[in-house]
Amino acid sequence: MKTLWLFLILAILSFTSLYILMKKMNVINILGCYFFSNILITNTGLIINLNLELTKQDPSQLIFWTQKIPELSLKPALLLWVIYILVSKRPIFSKLIHLFIFLTALISIEIFFVQIGYLEWVNWNVFYSYLRYTLIIFLLAIYSFYLEKLIYRDKEVNTS
Repeated sequence: MKTLWLFLILAILSFTSLYILMKKMNVINILGCYFFSNILITNTGLIINLNLELTKQDPSQLIFWTQKIPELSLKPALLLWVIYILVSKRPIFSKLIHLFIFLTALISIEIFFVQIGYLEWVNWNVFYSYLRYTLIIFLLAIYSFYLEKLIYRDKEVNTS
C-alpha cells in the first residue's frame, strides 16, 4: 500500500512538471506526445507481458494499479522531458548524458517492481528494457517533430 501512495505522489509531481513543460513547449505537442507515449508504453508492455510472456505479474488489483499509475503518469512525463531536452539547444554531449539519466530513471521503475516482487522477469533483462525505451523515445521524437511541423504549417496557413 505504501508503494501505491508513493506512486500517487510521484504522479501528482509528474503532472505538475507537465504544467511547467507547457510553458516551454506547444500544448498540443505535449498532449499529442503524452497520449502517443501512453499508447507506446502500454502496447509494448502488453506485447512483452501477454503475447511473448517474457515477464509475469501477479493478477492482484492492488499490484495492477500500483504498476499502472506510473505507466500513465510518471513514464510519459519522463519521456516528454526527454523529448524537450533532445530538441533544446544544448550541446550533444549534454543531451546524451540527460538521455542516459532519463532512460535509467524509466528502467529503475521496472527494476523497483521486480525487486519488490510485483513483476518477474522470465526472459527479460535490463538491456532489453534499455532497447524498449530507446525505441519508444526514437518513435516519440519522430512523432513530436512531425507534429510540431504540422502545427506550425497550420499556423502559417491560417495567418495568410
